[in-house]
Amino acid sequence: MRAWLRSAWHLPRRGDDFDIWERRRKVIARIAPGRSFVDVGGMWSVHGRTAFLAEEAGAEQVTLLDAMPATDEFDAERARRGSKVAYVAGDLHDAEGIERLGRFDVVWCTGVLYHTPNPLIQMENLGRLAESTLVLGSRVIPEVPGVEQACVFYPLQSGQAQAEWARAMGDDLSRPGATSPFLRGFSYENWWWGLSSSAIRAMLNLAGFSVVEEHSPTPFLTDFVARRDERPAS
Repeated sequence: MRAWLRSAWHLPRRGDDFDIWERRRKVIARIAPGRSFVDVGGMWSVHGRTAFLAEEAGAEQVTLLDAMPATDEFDAERARRGSKVAYVAGDLHDAEGIERLGRFDVVWCTGVLYHTPNPLIQMENLGRLAESTLVLGSRVIPEVPGVEQACVFYPLQSGQAQAEWARAMGDDLSRPGATSPFLRGFSYENWWWGLSSSAIRAMLNLAGFSVVEEHSPTPFLTDFVARRDERPAS
């Protein structure tokens, strides 16, 4: 395991967040103007940042869907901006709720997929929301040599394995399941799956999308820009 992760040990330590969000801002500026836009799971720790960027860029209708309540920071920023971003309480696992929400030209979902034991259910529901474009950002694992579409199930790994993941990821953040003990029960705080980029591409294809862009600022993070593909998945 250590040999496999060795190439990912040396990650940038400062400026990562700025670089990632500057790149995301540029993507939003290209795809949001004049379109309906939904930010799925965009409340935790970022307080609607993506939704506000989409509104700034000229999206005609912006919605933020999240299972957690709107934060005070989100409400304050919405008031400061005089924003029309709509907050909707909902869970990406709830197919009926997703159907009621409707469809959007652009669906944005980052930092969500690896926090569920059921990533395929979430991917299918993202497909129900997206009329044409899906931006999916996820923490990923390095590709495993000789193994296509590899995935790692994080819960209940040994302490030694957790230490190796922490060393590879290069910081002291707590990631329950991956780098610290798993929180028993169905908790979105847990890291459930380590998904390779090739596995996520395959999941997107099954959900009816073709990847047109990939941005990987670190070996452990990839943002995919995907378009609706009407052809049958192969």
